[in-house]
Amino acid sequence: MVFIEPLLCSLGFLLNCACVAVFFCVSNNGYFRKTSLLTYLVALSICNGLQLLLSLFVLVLPAIEQYISSSSKELSSFLLRLSSISVRYGYPLVLTVNYAAIWLLTLICAQRFQAICHPSNPWKKRLAGIRNSRLAVAVVILLAISLNIIRFWEFRYNEETMFVETTVLKNLPLYKLIQEGLIYGMVVYGLPAALLLWLNGSMLSILRKDQPTEMPRRDTETRAAHLTVCVFLFFFLCSTLSASIRLFMIVVGEVVYSWYWLVDLSNLLMNIFAFVTPILCYIFTRGFKDLFFVIRRPTKKRGLPFFEDISERRQSHILVDSPLRHQQAMAL
Repeated sequence: MVFIEPLLCSLGFLLNCACVAVFFCVSNNGYFRKTSLLTYLVALSICNGLQLLLSLFVLVLPAIEQYISSSSKELSSFLLRLSSISVRYGYPLVLTVNYAAIWLLTLICAQRFQAICHPSNPWKKRLAGIRNSRLAVAVVILLAISLNIIRFWEFRYNEETMFVETTVLKNLPLYKLIQEGLIYGMVVYGLPAALLLWLNGSMLSILRKDQPTEMPRRDTETRAAHLTVCVFLFFFLCSTLSASIRLFMIVVGEVVYSWYWLVDLSNLLMNIFAFVTPILCYIFTRGFKDLFFVIRRPTKKRGLPFFEDISERRQSHILVDSPLRHQQAMAL
């Protein structure tokens, strides 16, 4: 928590910022974006970056305060007050961006599945609305905020002890059952895990059955499928412990102090997932090249308007051997 976590969060934040910069700046070099997929990837990178940045204040800062408490009382008291405030207000924000990142990952897999489905597949039309990525991202963010806004009342700051204390709300058994069991266990972990398993299995099945001539850009789609499969595996490995701890808290009540290292390990795994995602995107998209396509812009000739230059370029590639073909060429 004091040495590995800060390095992980800092590097992961820079990697996600680099991904966002690539997605936004690549159009200046003649590349045009695939808006549907890139909107999801930009939103996912922003959520992962915010999660890693907020973890520095919510997870790392309290650990540093405990680590140096015996060496400097003045610095320790300052860090204690700062960490208390950051935990109270940063903890709900960390969970908000974490919820949104998991749902965005599910939407990315669904978008890729819809893209490679055969037109006769009923899921092609059922998932057509998912290509409206901006609306989907907005709905995900609003849903994540609405589910975590109540967490701002789970803690309160004690002015006398300068500690953050849990409120009565957080200790209610019914609240734990709803917030940790139903919302996190079912909506945030269980349902996305089941959907990711089904979507990735369906994509691999489609790619295995279809012939190379039946699917354009098959190599690109295969790499995209491998990307989603690897991200799903990391999601399962890094999120299962967190869901198990929440289930244990519902049944038992609280985590025993001697087992608190499991909570730290769970937080570390969640940040590892946010750290690894941009690396996987870079590896499985050939350095992001699969995410863009190039349109060659015709150069404007001196003395000719732009539309005439395009018309002349197109006519030069057409064999005009009859008046009808000539009319078709001029129409183009």
